[in-house]
Amino acid sequence: MTIYSLEDLQRMTPDKRRQLYQNAVDRRDKGGQPIIDLIESSGLPLHSTEGLTNDDPTFLRMEEIIWSAEGREAALKATEAGLPALSGIDPLLQRELGALYGPHDLGTASAGAVVAKLMRHLGHEEAGAGSCPEGCVAKTAMKWRPRKK
Repeated sequence: MTIYSLEDLQRMTPDKRRQLYQNAVDRRDKGGQPIIDLIESSGLPLHSTEGLTNDDPTFLRMEEIIWSAEGREAALKATEAGLPALSGIDPLLQRELGALYGPHDLGTASAGAVVAKLMRHLGHEEAGAGSCPEGCVAKTAMKWRPRKK
């Protein structure tokens, strides 16, 4: 497997970095982990657009994670604890998407929008913005409460 430097990554387009990252994930057991670590620590964007589009594979995977049983449970648990619902799902997105989840491509904003759809579907209404706990990629997100009858 080719050894890449930070300078190599900086010379690549965001889309090329994304492809390299995905290839490394697919070959993690064959030496891909150093590339994953380098890309994740670089802070360089993995998308060339201003934000994620609805047909972007990262956005589609984000929706799957958020709407999954595990995602729903995490959102509701965070809400019950008085935290933004996204703060419960944020660790799941980090685990599943790695460097593909972040603010660089409005990924945290996209996640917040999907969480809002989920929470409304689950019968909740907005309860103001709140800070996400340490360790979350998202810094702030909407808090939710059960909709008044």
